[in-house]
Amino acid sequence: MDIDKIGKDSGGDINVNIIRIKKNEIIDQIIHNALTSNIELGITVFPQDQFFKSYFIEINPKYLIIDSLMPFYGNKILPKTEHLKINIKADNQIADKYFVSKYKDEITSGNESNFLIYKPEEIVIVEKRSVLRVSTGEYNAAFIVGKYKNNDFFYPLYDLSWNGISFNSDVKMEQGTLLKNIIVKFLDKIIHMDLKIIHSTYTNNDGKFRIGCYINNISEKDRDVLINFILGIERQNIKNAD
Repeated sequence: MDIDKIGKDSGGDINVNIIRIKKNEIIDQIIHNALTSNIELGITVFPQDQFFKSYFIEINPKYLIIDSLMPFYGNKILPKTEHLKINIKADNQIADKYFVSKYKDEITSGNESNFLIYKPEEIVIVEKRSVLRVSTGEYNAAFIVGKYKNNDFFYPLYDLSWNGISFNSDVKMEQGTLLKNIIVKFLDKIIHMDLKIIHSTYTNNDGKFRIGCYINNISEKDRDVLINFILGIERQNIKNAD
């Protein structure tokens, strides 16, 4: 089984974006969000190529503790595995997060079994290119500043993702247009990027055009700022749901 396989659309074009997260603090934030919101894990074990379910229980500096596998016969298979592919499920199916790990040890308490696995050095995010992810609001406002056909514009962001943003414009913007040297302003940070317009849709609510853009170029430093902003919104959404 190819653990890095990427889906393609009917025309053969890749319809997803892949982002590889290697910074420890961002990896910790992703895992912490999954732990606190009790997100289900999909665990594929190799070389057996069998699938089980579990949950994060605890985060340690070098290891993660996961719950007993479901179905339970997976608990006997896990110590015999060579490696694991851990999928962090998403209810909205917009982005698939996964990492590769290995079994470390079993922790038993009475009849209960939990397992130590190695903390990942990398988390891979596979995101549908055409779908945007988290909405901005009063407490996580963000703004876009740029130029379209020699006219300056300044708009609040409507929503954003690991690889795309959208905003409402007073004018229609042509699909496929490259927007160079765009500035995105957060409350305490400013980042720079180049965008490619993937759709420009009229909205009846307010008579504006929803402009959806793919991030065509961004530095690693600015990408980290963007990811931290998105994870902050995720954390706030988790708190609001409690």
